[in-house]
Amino acid sequence: MSSKMIDIIIVGALGRMGVEIAKVILGDEREETCIVGCVEYAQHPKIGYNYGAALGEDCCGDLAVCPSIEATGATSGVVVDFSSVQSTRANLRAAAKLKLPIVVGTTGLEPDDRKLAEEVSASIPVLVSSNMSLGVNLLFSLTELVAKKLGGAFDIEIIEAHHRFKKDSPSGTARTLGEVAAKAIGRTYGDAVVNGRSGMASGTRPPTEIGMHAVRGGDIVGDHTVLFAGIGERLELRHTAHNRGIFARGAVAAAKWIASKGPGFYTMKDVLGL
Repeated sequence: MSSKMIDIIIVGALGRMGVEIAKVILGDEREETCIVGCVEYAQHPKIGYNYGAALGEDCCGDLAVCPSIEATGATSGVVVDFSSVQSTRANLRAAAKLKLPIVVGTTGLEPDDRKLAEEVSASIPVLVSSNMSLGVNLLFSLTELVAKKLGGAFDIEIIEAHHRFKKDSPSGTARTLGEVAAKAIGRTYGDAVVNGRSGMASGTRPPTEIGMHAVRGGDIVGDHTVLFAGIGERLELRHTAHNRGIFARGAVAAAKWIASKGPGFYTMKDVLGL
């Protein structure tokens, strides 16, 4: 990768993750990245405001909050998108039109959204990840390994917990864990995963079932546990996020990495060499 400064366009710039990403970039002592665009949804009350003032910081010059990627006037750089599912669909198309690499961390994406990202990746570099942290991406790999080794004899349950404001359930990370585990035992997510349980079961738990459980409350940043329960023993793989900074740092690292790549579909496993 070149040592050239990498321009970043933040989509969802005033959301929780957008603000964290801005903090990482503004606090970059090596000055490897620079914010050249900030985007929010068209009805956001801060559209047209100075971005630094909107952040409560003396920074970013005269950079204004814009309603779209096109409106920023950026002709180069990497788009980092932590917005909504609907917004991400439009942003993928806009990035392709402008020939800008894009990193997507939006959660709640559906299979059709991933298909769109893969289609767009024929013309630009696209990186999609349900979670940008190093630890979580290692958890994906460990889950695959353990499920392949123990999935036939151990029951698999996934438990995730997030703050009360999170809209999608299960989390994108939990869904990815379910996809990884299901594939490892020769099933699909749709066939294997059961979301929560209630009432009386008609029989014993099927060995190829994967339980999925979501907890919402308070200000929990993100907890994910993959439980492998056997007879007489159990194994738990767990990741706990203490703050959103880990996701922001991962997203900026992904932007630096993808800036020098050609068209293609990438994940954090590619960034981390896993």
